[in-house]
Amino acid sequence: MLDIINLIAFSGIFNVLFFWYASTKMSSKPDPVKTLIVSFVFSIPLSFLLIGVYTTMLIYAAKSGATEDAMWEYMEQEELQ
Repeated sequence: MLDIINLIAFSGIFNVLFFWYASTKMSSKPDPVKTLIVSFVFSIPLSFLLIGVYTTMLIYAAKSGATEDAMWEYMEQEELQ
């Protein structure tokens, strides 16, 4: 669970920093505060998506009697096919 929280935090931080950096490279020079707000707005759906996928995986694992590690292995196997 800690891994997914770290992933969400890192993705949010990356998104904020990317939008802020991109705003400095634009010719129109938008307001950094407005850019920061927009980046937070874009981070929220990404976080919900990650939480939804992880929660769905854990519910499926609980129903099938598998562990979290077994579910990660199963997802990796499906991804490789």
